[in-house]
Amino acid sequence: MNELTTPGQNAPAPGSPPVPLPVVGQTTTSGPPPDFTALGAGQAKADFAAAAGNGGWKFDAAAMDKVIQQLEDSLDSDYSQARTIGYQFAQLGYPGSDGASKDYMTAAGRATTAYNEFLRGTVDYLQSYVETLKQIRTAYVKQDQAAIDAFRGPGKVV
Repeated sequence: MNELTTPGQNAPAPGSPPVPLPVVGQTTTSGPPPDFTALGAGQAKADFAAAAGNGGWKFDAAAMDKVIQQLEDSLDSDYSQARTIGYQFAQLGYPGSDGASKDYMTAAGRATTAYNEFLRGTVDYLQSYVETLKQIRTAYVKQDQAAIDAFRGPGKVV
């Protein structure tokens, strides 16, 4: 499994497994880096399709708002703090002028770059997930059946 995959235009059918996230540092021999925004939107649609495919599921705007708020709070606090830490690490200089210090800083620099790339992808993923949940919520509030069906995808349950 050396190939990264992304979801198509529609959400996976209800009951499909979660959309896999690529592993940090995973290399591929072809193709662009993963599109975390598309992955986040695809996963939100897959989660919705799986939940909505359950015959007893009913939309609850207050519960959806709570999930959205928790994710936004995490983006605003936890991930904001993580970005600050990643930025601070990127600004560090050599602890000394000896070869070991320089080698350490080279390795630390690579690790910091990988961390910041992973963090950027994670934030893009979560932001896209939240935006898709908001679109689903809006479709239900407006009772837009066409939009709801589109979010459910090709294997939709009516």
